[in-house]
Amino acid sequence: MYTDPVKTFAYGTDASFYRLLPQVVVKIHDEDEVKRILPVASKHQTPVTFRAAGTSLSGQAVTDSILLKLSHTGKNFRNYEIRNEGKEITVEPGLILGEVNRLLAKYKQKNGIKEQYKMGPDPSSIDSCMIGGVVANNSSGMCCGVKQNTYHTLKDMRIVFVDGTVLDTGDKASREAFLKSHKSLVDGVVALASRVQADEELTALIKKKHAIKCTTGYSMNALVDFPTSDPIEIIKRLMIGSEGTLGFVSQATYNTVIDHPHKASAFIVFKDVKEACRAAAVLRRETKVDAVELFDRASLTQCEGHEQIIGLVPTIADAPRTGAALLIECRGATDAELNASIKEVCDAMDNADMQYLNDRESTYPFNKDEAVYKVYWDVRKGLIPLVGSSRSAGTSVLIEDVACEVDKLGDMTQDLIDMFERFGYEDASCMGHALEGNLHLVFSQGFRNDEEVKKYSAMMQEMCEIVAVKYSGSLKAEHGTGRNVAPFVEMEWGKKAYDLMWELKELFDPNYVLNPGVILNRDPDTHQKFLKPKPVADPIVDMCMECGFCESNCPSRDLSLTPRQRITVYREISRLQAIPSRTQAEQKRLDEFLDNFTYEGNSTCAADGMCQVKCPVGINTGELIKSIRERELKNQGTANSGANFLAKNFGAVSGVVPSFLNMVSTFHGVLGSGVLKSVSSALNSATGNLVPVWNPHMPTGAPKLPEPHKPAKAVTTEAGLPRKVVYLPSCVTRMMGPVKGEESIGGVPDAMMSILKKANYEVVYPEGLKSQCCGMIFNSRGFKSTASSKGSELEEALMKASEGGKLPIVVDTSPCLAQIKEQLSNPALRFALYEPTEFISNHLVDKLEWKQVRDHVAIHVPCSSKKLGVENTFAKIAGMCAKEVSPSGIPCCGMAGDRGMRFPELTGSSLSYLDLPKGCSDGYSTSRTCEMSLSNHSDVNFRGLVYLVDEATSAKAAN
Repeated sequence: MYTDPVKTFAYGTDASFYRLLPQVVVKIHDEDEVKRILPVASKHQTPVTFRAAGTSLSGQAVTDSILLKLSHTGKNFRNYEIRNEGKEITVEPGLILGEVNRLLAKYKQKNGIKEQYKMGPDPSSIDSCMIGGVVANNSSGMCCGVKQNTYHTLKDMRIVFVDGTVLDTGDKASREAFLKSHKSLVDGVVALASRVQADEELTALIKKKHAIKCTTGYSMNALVDFPTSDPIEIIKRLMIGSEGTLGFVSQATYNTVIDHPHKASAFIVFKDVKEACRAAAVLRRETKVDAVELFDRASLTQCEGHEQIIGLVPTIADAPRTGAALLIECRGATDAELNASIKEVCDAMDNADMQYLNDRESTYPFNKDEAVYKVYWDVRKGLIPLVGSSRSAGTSVLIEDVACEVDKLGDMTQDLIDMFERFGYEDASCMGHALEGNLHLVFSQGFRNDEEVKKYSAMMQEMCEIVAVKYSGSLKAEHGTGRNVAPFVEMEWGKKAYDLMWELKELFDPNYVLNPGVILNRDPDTHQKFLKPKPVADPIVDMCMECGFCESNCPSRDLSLTPRQRITVYREISRLQAIPSRTQAEQKRLDEFLDNFTYEGNSTCAADGMCQVKCPVGINTGELIKSIRERELKNQGTANSGANFLAKNFGAVSGVVPSFLNMVSTFHGVLGSGVLKSVSSALNSATGNLVPVWNPHMPTGAPKLPEPHKPAKAVTTEAGLPRKVVYLPSCVTRMMGPVKGEESIGGVPDAMMSILKKANYEVVYPEGLKSQCCGMIFNSRGFKSTASSKGSELEEALMKASEGGKLPIVVDTSPCLAQIKEQLSNPALRFALYEPTEFISNHLVDKLEWKQVRDHVAIHVPCSSKKLGVENTFAKIAGMCAKEVSPSGIPCCGMAGDRGMRFPELTGSSLSYLDLPKGCSDGYSTSRTCEMSLSNHSDVNFRGLVYLVDEATSAKAAN
């Protein structure tokens, strides 16, 4: 439970443009806790709101009362079961949707199943949103449409009601017990369904509205789709899209859908948006096309800065002011089926005599090359971030979500474009799922003064009238009603249906305990209240949309703050600091935030940059934290002096580390693990986390570096160049050897030199190697100038050793290579530098004999290697050495150099997700400190990948 001002403020932020500050944040770990909490909340009439990933856009996951946040560490709300060859899966709400698809893919591979299955919903937030939110919002996506959303693919669920009762719809006994214990609720649902089914006009309205995407209000189709003789089925479907206002879904069983392997896409530019929408209507009516995405002219303008898409579709830049485009995808179980689908689409468009900007046949054929169509879809997924990154600092990105019958889409789109122009939203884009008549309206909006709020309110009123009244469409197609559209539900549905929704709410939650104010709200102005400001804080993070996509990659997400939370808390600190004459209350709040941020925001940030990988606008929150550390250190002259002293005497200082580690290893043998851990923990606490906490997998001292190999006879490559490489053993591998008991295998440099010797490479060490360091140890602490100085020294040595970048350079530690590349001043070195797996793949595979020496190994690709894009290469090399390879599944282990040793709770939190399959004999990585951490938190001993490669290879006779 959290009640402090920082944590409550941090959790008061979700992806929407609303902020409410919860009085208490409660991390819930399992269904039993929910069962115990809800009756207490009901008794005291204290509202509760559920939060999964917090990627929702309409304000349905914020509250000023009690926020129940899913804990999803370890097995908390993360259990699953795959059945019927992948056709069915039972999942808990803490699993990420994309993660579930990967579990299904792994299941297929492991069990040799022919068909690949996936979840039906496919929102753009697929790698961040959780199952809990997908069910609560009835999320859909680009290819999901209506038929494959949760409502239509759900089989069963477990529901916790407001009184703590659990209904398992897949269990006969549970169903029968519920029918008896909750007879009044069941009778009320049956009565409502009977009234609706007897009302032909209302039934027709409901069927019409749910024939297109519609998440405005409750799932009223549940009242007409099922007979009153099966009230449990009606209740089950009512829960879908109810946004936590009727109960809590603790488990869901889905029928999965087939994921066809053969795909092709086409990007076609039209003369105007109405013609593009007409094409979408033709395709929906006459074909079985899989996806059709619309780009209006504003969207195409955003695309013009993307070199790859312009290279593939040059006429984007030629599109007139009225122009638009469609991204079309066809799929098939076989190539023949795919070709038939493509022909069907082309014939339908040709017969409709579409007006293209250029000839479609010659300019934009369907492309089956994944490298090409992936560019199309990456651009489509990136449209919202592109708008977000170009907005003015201090404004928010708003994403409205509307739909209409596809035959009306062209006219509605043009009306909305005209509306945005009248209101002066110059950056507004209308794009989305054209096949479903579904548009996403993306624009930037400030809430800094009354005028901006009035402008937003007037625009919303007109937008709702255009969509709901003029075109009888959905004000929310797939993002959920939330607070944003709650005042307009009656406008869309009419009084009769609206009153029925209130009756539903009161049946399930008579005391308005479950997320009140969401979906239904009597306040006509609630959509313009509790608006979230975006104060300017730092150029590094000012473009943050607070979407939360970054959070699943953050090692500290369950320990302290996530990147999104670090940014929003830092924004509040900046806002308070900018107040010229703070009141006593404001000063107290600022002091509390600063004190709390020291640990929650700064000390426990790994600064690994993995947040940037997931961030739609490319923000690296770690850079913000490093800049804060640097500013703090500028006021500590002694700290800077110490860093400079270490840099200047790096060779001497690093030279004593192996002896020190060997001494500690000896103490380990004499005193035992318990004593060393207790003493080091006490020192860690006494020194403010300066002294690392010892663990049994701490390395021994590194042995002496091996002599660089020089062949007896010079060997040249096929190009006539000398087979010569510059090898840079990092300072980590020069100091840290293997774990106690494995001294016989030698250090990482020994294994690397052995491999290079077998490949008959002449090896060169850079000059002054003992004193060389990439600077990461200084950079991560905020000593940027010192890091830059060490980096420059190393770069000069590498330039000389590689003869100006002509020779390849292999660095045995991936994070060090990433640091070197990040601060390079001479581009000649960029393409000469390799991390181990990359060098082995590019230069050694064909020069060695390979055999699989392990049955099953685990691999962990360090975060730096992930950012360098070598994950597939890593798995490929490991696969040449072992019959089965299992990735760790961990974005970042949280070690962050030595930070994970000084703050062991950071690695403990990050690696709580580590779930290696049984049968892994050992594990491999390319970062000595990561290997130490992974070994400490698993039953598998991790070491450098070069050890495995050395064991699995032998020299070729031709060498």
